[in-house]
Amino acid sequence: MVARVSPLVTPLHLTDASSPDFSPANCRSLHDLARFIHEKTFEVMFHYRDLAPRDRHEALRLEAKLPITVHLFDLGGGVSGDRAGHGTVRCEDITSVPMRAFLVGLLEPRIRWDLPRPVSPRGFLAVLGEGVAGPPAEALGVGRVSYAVVSDCYMNFSTKAGYHFSTVDSYCGESESRNYLHYRFSGGAADLARRQRRVAFLSAVLGSLGFVVSSRGDTLTARFDKYGREAVEARLEQLGRLTLCARQLDMLMDSDASPAQFAQAFLAGEWERF
Repeated sequence: MVARVSPLVTPLHLTDASSPDFSPANCRSLHDLARFIHEKTFEVMFHYRDLAPRDRHEALRLEAKLPITVHLFDLGGGVSGDRAGHGTVRCEDITSVPMRAFLVGLLEPRIRWDLPRPVSPRGFLAVLGEGVAGPPAEALGVGRVSYAVVSDCYMNFSTKAGYHFSTVDSYCGESESRNYLHYRFSGGAADLARRQRRVAFLSAVLGSLGFVVSSRGDTLTARFDKYGREAVEARLEQLGRLTLCARQLDMLMDSDASPAQFAQAFLAGEWERF
């Protein structure tokens, strides 16, 4: 009996989520079905940023010294109760475990995003060329508000910073088997070679932090699944720093050696170099 049922339950045929064959019609087992549902669920979460603006009137604006404006949606337990109806929320009023950890990195004082970034002449020309040849900033949604959806143990943070897009989706609680941290990054203002070098930098950093990383062109996805709360919080802090350090970094990626050099600096805690 087990031998007859097993082929309908355990085999996994849908192994590549980017393949055109990754579809409901090609689910041949319960394992395939679970894999398809899991991937599509997270795909929706990674694109939440496109839906959030419709409900902006329900959001709280985060009061923090950051280069981005953050609107926050509390699903329950993510914000101190006495902030309801205020329209704004302070960092100290955030009670969401993953959001608090992420903010530690975002507010890293050694990352001086408020000072002019060193400019590579070749990088500047590459960005200028892409800006002339590519679609206008408005069409790409550049400069829009970033959105965070939080609860006591959950966070989905979607941002459009400059010409790139990133999403951090995480559950961080006491149950190790439920904990996860997923990250997606894509785009940029410079030419493709520089954008790919930035992705190589991100891959090197995240791989060193224990993430399972995959990339294609200027798009990267990374996963850190089923670890304890402290381990997930530590990675969220680093992703907060990485979110700021990666801004406009494609402009400085002048050679194929750049990704390794910047990755080494980041992992050494030399965040002032960004």
